[in-house]
Amino acid sequence: MQHVIQILPLATTVLVNMLFLQIEAFSTFGIQSVNRRRNNIGNGRFIGSSQFTSPRLTSTTALSVIDVEKEGEEVLSSSLGSNWAKRALLISSFTDGVLASPEAQDFLKSSLVASMMAECKVVAEEVVSNSVLASPCNGPDIEALTNLEEIDDTMNATPTAMHDFLKNNANTPELRLLYIPTAMYALRSDSTNSPGKQRQRARADGKKRRSQIMNHIKSIFNHDIEVLAVTLDLDDGSVKQPAGSEDESLFPSSGKDAFQSWSPHLIYVEGGNTFWLHHCMTKGNWQSYILNACCDRDNWAVYCGKSAGAIIAGSKVETATWKGWDDPSVVPGMEIYADWKSVGSLDMAGGDSFFPHMSEEWTDLVGDKRKEVQDSFVHTLREEEAYCIDGHKKHSFLVRGSPLNES
Repeated sequence: MQHVIQILPLATTVLVNMLFLQIEAFSTFGIQSVNRRRNNIGNGRFIGSSQFTSPRLTSTTALSVIDVEKEGEEVLSSSLGSNWAKRALLISSFTDGVLASPEAQDFLKSSLVASMMAECKVVAEEVVSNSVLASPCNGPDIEALTNLEEIDDTMNATPTAMHDFLKNNANTPELRLLYIPTAMYALRSDSTNSPGKQRQRARADGKKRRSQIMNHIKSIFNHDIEVLAVTLDLDDGSVKQPAGSEDESLFPSSGKDAFQSWSPHLIYVEGGNTFWLHHCMTKGNWQSYILNACCDRDNWAVYCGKSAGAIIAGSKVETATWKGWDDPSVVPGMEIYADWKSVGSLDMAGGDSFFPHMSEEWTDLVGDKRKEVQDSFVHTLREEEAYCIDGHKKHSFLVRGSPLNES
């Protein structure tokens, strides 16, 4: 083998040596190929420098971009052992916090294109490494290597350049949305409807809200990207309501499959009863799947949490007790607010916690309650605000749109 390499041109020799090192890296981390339909997409692993690039937010309107530091809140307020989501968007209202905010939309789009580019790189790296394994004497397939280099260059460019690449690349995957409406499914003791009627209405409402999210994603991509979506209920682990294609093979068969082999680009956790959401998440150990998808270096999911979904992303759940909106009696053994004191959660924001639906009405309450939360700073979220997390830099910032008084 050494004699063969010595007669190769210097450039090819360097490339082969680089690929041998790359193969070793793949062996170390363990490539597990998963059939990704027409694109044969990998299982969500990427090696080395495959990381999201930071968003380049451009203020094209008078809407303000507010760095958390300017609000007197520490950007790096993480406690030891806390997680950082690679990219996350925490909101009180999708309409006011995202649809009414160009900056929040820019952050969401830049995060999603980076997520999809990371997957493209996984596939390209695997094609190159497989070409070396198939013919080690001839070195890597030049076309595959050129494609990988183009992806590397594009990932260091602007979100617009990444979008153009995805639009023009025949192997671009569909954007996969995992929608989790579990918080909405909590039964209300004060409702005049039967439990069955409540569930039926909640599922219909969730499907409507998911369609709104899907349509918005399509619009920010100028309808250049196909979007697939499924709904996961953390209560029973069921996956339902596939949308975006008639081909059933494009969708996961179970909740665990949705996280592991389907590898969503966006995990959207809907608002509702925070306590029910936390209960269902912990009883099924779903927190480990969410953290792996959103925080692990080998995966690429973007997290978007609305209301209860924003609280769950933080360090402490007890902020859900402050307004008295959520009913804890739906959780056996934890039926009163005192039971939720200091209860932990996903902790994906560097140790910080969140209080959504902030208004002047709650100013004094928040001022008092903040002092009681141990080892965690509490950020407030108004209807028109979106809290953006860039975990690679351990940096967070707030963007503000114009409230439309609709959730």
